[in-house]
Amino acid sequence: MNPSLRITCLLVATLFLKPSISKCQNASTPGELETYSTLYSVGMEWSIEGDANHDAACSVAYRVQDETVWKVASHLFRIDYTPPDPVGSMTEHFNGLNGSVLFLEPSTTYELRLELTDPDGGSESRRTFITTRAIPTKAANSTVLHVIPGSGGGTGTSADPYQGIEFAQSHASPGSIFKLHTGTYQGFAPDGEIEFNVPGTSNQYIVWQAAGDGEVIFDDIVRIAADFVWLEGIHVRGHAGVDDEFALLTYGSPEYVVISRCLFTDFHYSITLNHGGANWVITDNTIVGDKDVIGNPDDSTSWSGEGIELEFTGGHTVAHNSISRVADGISSSLINTDIFGNEIFDVTDDGIEPDSGYANIRIWGNRVSNARHAGISFQPMNGGPWYILRNQVAAGNEALKLRESTRALIAHNVFVGWEGVQAYGSERLLNFQSNNNLWVSVQDRYAWENGEGGAATWRTNLDFDGFDWGNSYYAFKWGSDQRYVDLQEFTAATGLESHGVHVDRDTCFATFDIPLAPPQSMPFQFMTLAEGSGAIDAGVPLANINDDFLGAAPDLGAYEKGRGLPSYGPRPVALLFEDGFESGDTSAWD
Repeated sequence: MNPSLRITCLLVATLFLKPSISKCQNASTPGELETYSTLYSVGMEWSIEGDANHDAACSVAYRVQDETVWKVASHLFRIDYTPPDPVGSMTEHFNGLNGSVLFLEPSTTYELRLELTDPDGGSESRRTFITTRAIPTKAANSTVLHVIPGSGGGTGTSADPYQGIEFAQSHASPGSIFKLHTGTYQGFAPDGEIEFNVPGTSNQYIVWQAAGDGEVIFDDIVRIAADFVWLEGIHVRGHAGVDDEFALLTYGSPEYVVISRCLFTDFHYSITLNHGGANWVITDNTIVGDKDVIGNPDDSTSWSGEGIELEFTGGHTVAHNSISRVADGISSSLINTDIFGNEIFDVTDDGIEPDSGYANIRIWGNRVSNARHAGISFQPMNGGPWYILRNQVAAGNEALKLRESTRALIAHNVFVGWEGVQAYGSERLLNFQSNNNLWVSVQDRYAWENGEGGAATWRTNLDFDGFDWGNSYYAFKWGSDQRYVDLQEFTAATGLESHGVHVDRDTCFATFDIPLAPPQSMPFQFMTLAEGSGAIDAGVPLANINDDFLGAAPDLGAYEKGRGLPSYGPRPVALLFEDGFESGDTSAWD
């Protein structure tokens, strides 16, 4: 606090002028601004002191370095939070404003302009530069070496390949590309694991990739124990009917690891950062777990096992993976992680659960189908914000598992639930900004079922959403005994969703094929809007989220009518590796 202001406050306190004491507490004192990035996003955390009445705000604009035109981003979210269950770096109270700029270009320097305003005092403007991370590439001057299964020998040429990964790795150096020829490779470390412990360097990855002459199988646990290691095109194979728990683990918190185009089968946990790690790229993999999913609702093992378990680490890009027959698809990112383009289906618990995560977790453009319990889990949040954008989610119980929530932007999603689209913990929506979503209950049940009631607070922004509660007599339950037959009654009583609309799934969607509730499977589909749908042009513009909308206003749901459809799951090999990684064209990553 400014020294003269502190003296003034003390004098006022002596005179017992309580309104002025409150004024001093309500003013903001800006503190440290922290920034960080992924390939496509940047995150900001601006700490403050004061602002007890939570009316400080911060607008954000951005531009490419040396360009003249500023673009408007979403505002930062006001955060005032002490975690009940501290995890990782989030161990104490945070008071400030956090947020992200999304959908940026990799390897690009941006200038950020932040304007903090507080009507009680303490407004400040700051500018800073930050560079997004580069898409991983294989070194242009790589040494290509050849490997076949075995236990030692060879010179690494195509005519005389190294025999076995252990012997080949003894010849590894930054920039080496090892072509693994068809066959089954066994463990060799003291505990029988296949351990990658020789590091590459920035832009000089050590690459282990399938040579393309047949299937490459790793038949033991894989351990990543070095930075700048790249695995590509490998089948890490469990054994059907055998309790194989882990496929890939870490040691020593390895950073800048690429896991791409690999196949993981018959494991309880497929990719697990159990000893830490940071800034991984996990993309275009196929994970098929060991769960007996379809038609087996009483499986006692359904609550454990993960496709990708990030173990409270951050800086990751987890994109375009196909994940099925696990309990949870993608779990436990702590901070600054992008999760997009993933195809997650036939899971026995939740689709995506960044449980205990802290700030700037961004989940966009994923499709979650036939999650037995919830689509996206908030169990709990440790701060925020999280960004949940343009996902299509169909879950057996409810779309969002809300246990502890703080701040999130929930926008442009299609949420489908069998037992009420949001049947438990809906009072925690009061901490969120929810705009332009479609909330669809397959059964004739409340769209939102709030057992505790509650009124809007400084955190609340619930508006411009679409709802279908089927033939249920009541549309909303808000509190233990308050029920409302439609949006008009709900809005009149709560002040929420004054621009919300009632939609009918039979006429709203061009495709809506939900034959049976989980654990029965459902067909892959795009729940796009039908001609004449009441969800068209019914949304609100959101800076940096729907700037490219067509028509008079943005559409509700995940798909803007007239725009192309997204890609879910692994992309074609030729597109990704010939036009993406190899040549430097980043369009394959969009």
